Amino acid sequence: MRTRYFFARVTTLVACVALGASLAACTSTNSDPSPFPSVTASSPNLTPSRTSTPSVDPAVAQAEAAILEAYRGYWAAKVVSYSDPTKAQDPNLARFADDTALADAQSTIFTLRSNGISIPGQPELSPVVSEVQLGASATAKITDCVDATGWQPIYTATGKSAAAPGQPMRVVTESTAFVAEGRWLIRTSLVHRDQTC
Repeated sequence: MRTRYFFARVTTLVACVALGASLAACTSTNSDPSPFPSVTASSPNLTPSRTSTPSVDPAVAQAEAAILEAYRGYWAAKVVSYSDPTKAQDPNLARFADDTALADAQSTIFTLRSNGISIPGQPELSPVVSEVQLGASATAKITDCVDATGWQPIYTATGKSAAAPGQPMRVVTESTAFVAEGRWLIRTSLVHRDQTC
């Protein structure tokens, strides 16, 4: 029973951690290009003309970039921490996360360490920021499709897989962010294991 619980917890970890395409170097904090598709003319009889694009509030655009930086930094720190849980957690974990997101990551590090498991490699991320609310109680939502194909748990001593069988490699992850002490932090990060992407 305990082993089954642990595998379920590791699976959650793998799904949550599977966010590394942009974290390939574990230190990159570059923001993604705009997630909005460009509009192109589809009729061969029409000459493409310039179309006006909706203007984005500069304050919202700046917030989105800062949110993605925090999100990527948070997951980069988890990648480093989970790759060798016998070491102290990456200090960037507390720099980019707080509240439930930080507590969950620290709990996972402890679980991995206690069971002789590590997670080498890199996950792939595709985060999109939405529902940005600025002001005194600034918040935002980040939706991601986490691909853990290249980031699987192993028993460190043997190198054998520690992943629970039958788990999807690509899952939807929803996170929230908020502002504390003048900077964006990740507050929660929830993996929907029943929602593949």
